[in-house]
Amino acid sequence: MAPIKLIYFDIPGKAEAIRLCASVCKVDFEDVRISRETLAEMKEHGALPYGQVPALDVGDGRMLAQSSAILRYVATLGGLHPSDPIEAARIDSIVAEEEDFFSGLTISRYAARFGYGHMTDEFRAEVRKNLNNEILPKHLSFLETLLTNSTTGWLAGTEKPSAADFVFVPRLKWLVSGANDGIDSNLLDGFPNVKALIAKMMALPEVVSWYEKNPPPQ
Repeated sequence: MAPIKLIYFDIPGKAEAIRLCASVCKVDFEDVRISRETLAEMKEHGALPYGQVPALDVGDGRMLAQSSAILRYVATLGGLHPSDPIEAARIDSIVAEEEDFFSGLTISRYAARFGYGHMTDEFRAEVRKNLNNEILPKHLSFLETLLTNSTTGWLAGTEKPSAADFVFVPRLKWLVSGANDGIDSNLLDGFPNVKALIAKMMALPEVVSWYEKNPPPQ
């Protein structure tokens, strides 16, 4: 059977969680990295359910969309998404928290996409200040509590990393990478368990191997 095809840009972005999950749970996949021009062509031909990527071509003309759904599918294929409905829902709730965590930052970056095309630079700076000083620390404290209560160092207390860990680690690294004006690069310093989670994920042999073969674009 041909491997599934993960379609995204040549950046970490919303696909990195899926790439890392597939690598760790050894799901064979083709990492298809496209240009903006190719995206426009795919949209024109109706190839993408919601006109955006990431998307996952699973063969037989079937295309999955939405990064969280793709991540859960890959984790299920790889045996990392539990069959117990309560355990699965707990992981799903943490994945959903990632959307709440980053929603304000996403809107401030892509204002026009969400109907805020009139957002001024001054207002955006004020939003980033509030995010940095109040909103993001609040959400980081939620993660810190989850990790404090975890006996394994993973967000959902699972034996192995779950979709929750895969979705948060790349996003948290990006959050403090300097890519977001107004967000302190030391924002995670008050959250030692969150920093330990990132280190734990990045030390997994499969993750180390992935980045040796696929270094992030500079």
